[in-house]
Amino acid sequence: MKLNVTEALSHPGQEYVFSGLQAIADQEIGGQTVRIDDCQVSGVYMADEDGNISVKGQLETIAHAPCANCLADAQAKVGNDFDETFLRGGDPEDDEIFAYDGHEVDLDKLVMSYAVMALPIRFLCREDCPGFEYRDPDVAPAEPGIQYPFAGLRQLLDNNEEV
Repeated sequence: MKLNVTEALSHPGQEYVFSGLQAIADQEIGGQTVRIDDCQVSGVYMADEDGNISVKGQLETIAHAPCANCLADAQAKVGNDFDETFLRGGDPEDDEIFAYDGHEVDLDKLVMSYAVMALPIRFLCREDCPGFEYRDPDVAPAEPGIQYPFAGLRQLLDNNEEV
């Protein structure tokens, strides 16, 4: 999402309203892929006498990732407020600042940063998700074809106790 700030640069101190959708690429976080729906972004911006652009607003979206307990699909509502200044003529590659050149401010980096900061530490498919429940490998599975990855370890423990 890009803001055309030509009018704001001509009238420093005057606020301008903006609203729109911003796409965010999938993010690799903690070894998991997090998919973030398009963000609804809205707020106000204004220029100062030096040509720097202040942007204030909020974003809302839905993020999707595997459940931390059972790996089922999970989603979380994500929202965050932001208040940042884009420096005119700053280095756009500098991760410590937001910068712009010309008459357009690109909100991609800002929206991605604030959306990722608002992600939950753990995604859960539901609050009371029990996760993978332990099942005794000696008992027949409830459903045919279910495999228990630690059944072999259980057999080693049982064999070791007999010695």
